[in-house]
Amino acid sequence: MTQMPSQRTTLLAIGDSCDFDSFKKLDKEKRFIHSIGFDYRAIDYKTLFELKQLDIFTQKVIVLTYFPFYYWNKHIECRNYKGLYGNLIFLKKFEKFSKMLVRRVQKLLPDREIDFINDPRRTCSYRDKAAIMQRLDQKGISVPPMVKVRQVAEICRLLDSGKKIYIKPRCGSMGKGITYLAKDTWQTNFKLKGQKIIQCCSDYGWKFREVTGRKRFLKSLLQGDFMLEEAVSSFKIKDKKIDFRVYACRDKVLYIYPRKNSCDSVTTNISQGGKGSPAILKRIPDSVLKRIKKQVRRTMLILELDFAGIDVILDEDMRNIYVVDINLFAGFPKRRTYNLARDFVTQLKKRK
Repeated sequence: MTQMPSQRTTLLAIGDSCDFDSFKKLDKEKRFIHSIGFDYRAIDYKTLFELKQLDIFTQKVIVLTYFPFYYWNKHIECRNYKGLYGNLIFLKKFEKFSKMLVRRVQKLLPDREIDFINDPRRTCSYRDKAAIMQRLDQKGISVPPMVKVRQVAEICRLLDSGKKIYIKPRCGSMGKGITYLAKDTWQTNFKLKGQKIIQCCSDYGWKFREVTGRKRFLKSLLQGDFMLEEAVSSFKIKDKKIDFRVYACRDKVLYIYPRKNSCDSVTTNISQGGKGSPAILKRIPDSVLKRIKKQVRRTMLILELDFAGIDVILDEDMRNIYVVDINLFAGFPKRRTYNLARDFVTQLKKRK
């Protein structure tokens, strides 16, 4: 006999066990999730696509999807992939997966009220960083200026004039595949054999190396699916450059997580040696923090996001705030630093 759906709401979390940075941190809060009135179910992607029935007995289901490591590593960033990391093929394959995912959830939960946190059918396109930065710029959000030229000689002239440039994969993440250009130093974390890029299908080992003057390598980037940004001189404290990962749930900022790295580092990504440093917040004026929150709320509204980690930087005198990245699968801080999973679920409960 089929059990009738109840009037409660189930929070369905879909992720993979290797995602200890966010999926597992939510799963550790299952007792709290139950205590505030949600039913809770966690499942991995492989199991989701193999199941014939998903035992959820509530009419309303909130679906929170985490990064699909299993599918991504097998079908997108896989060992037999021959193209450059982070190109638009990644986006097209991810769009296909996102549609499959939604259809699968709907098939397993027929006649239910399903509410996706960041609907995959729409937000998968947000992996195209160039398109998102252009959209934000058009809506009046400050982003680093884009560089339009695509000729090696023109790039070199910009560098000679004092410009500094980041070249980033349009569909990359975790600081992988980034190249930094200044007049006297070019650095990349692509692996090279001579001037030819060697593919690295891993989240590890992306270490920056000197490639100054390797114009054939630069030409291959300029002809690929990469975005070029002017490097903004960011806010520093002593010998550390600083940026901020801002976690937001719709129009509410949940937490500002400062990150730091050495001034000669290319990025502040945790995966590139950056460190979280919550104490830095005490050194940022309240007026600046309010402006950061306002910029993030506007970004969330423009992109119609339910939950995200927005990366922002301040310029050297803290006058200008730039949005530099949108993370729909943002890693969570350590629970003892800030229990993001618990706060996020609390916000969902308030809104329901």
